[in-house]
Amino acid sequence: MRRAFTRCVDDARAGGAHLDRPRRLARPLCRRLRVGRGNASRRTTTVALTPLVQATGLGKELGGRWLFRGVTFELGAGDVLLLIGPNGSGKSTLLKVVSGLVAPTLGSVTRPDLNRVGFTALDQSLYSALTPTEHLELAAQLRGVEPEADMWLRRMQLLPQARQATGTLSTGQRARLKLALALQARPDLLLMDEPSAALDDAGRALWQEALQEHRQAGATIIATNDKEDHRFGTCAITLGEPK
Repeated sequence: MRRAFTRCVDDARAGGAHLDRPRRLARPLCRRLRVGRGNASRRTTTVALTPLVQATGLGKELGGRWLFRGVTFELGAGDVLLLIGPNGSGKSTLLKVVSGLVAPTLGSVTRPDLNRVGFTALDQSLYSALTPTEHLELAAQLRGVEPEADMWLRRMQLLPQARQATGTLSTGQRARLKLALALQARPDLLLMDEPSAALDDAGRALWQEALQEHRQAGATIIATNDKEDHRFGTCAITLGEPK
């Protein structure tokens, strides 16, 4: 497979982080990305967009070790930021910091209201006794949006399991349900942690189609090491080993 990204920083030391950008873009979308404070640092400035997400100097320390420091970026509608790095490098933690689920040690982040944020992750909990339909109806009620359970279950090819207890679904079917839950409210910001890890080829095609549709209206951040996912990124942050 041809390399998807080119390095756009001068120095990326072990344990640090660096920024990449796609080799070919119709127009650059990610306005500003920087990783600094001892890591790689070079600003990439592109077209002016109204940011949906604005992160400034984000850092997270756990157990006396920095997972990441100095992460700065702005994303507008249509941007897809990839978080890439080995296991334990802080991809999932950075995603949770941006979502507001985890507080940063350093820095700040501005994002849409939580009702306008969709989130999906491998460790995301589902209610085993509820059906997929009940999950979607409950999520819509909590967000104050019109439930569209049948439509999303049809799109995710889960209609035959619509009234089946979620605890009896396969891993791939549960992953599709999580994607439907994240997309039902048509979020301004979509956060995805290893979205294709539990999906078969048919499931991957479904989430890729949904991602392309979401890009027309919102921003997306994907934590992934799957090279097949890299082609969807407009920019990337590569995280190194904690130090």
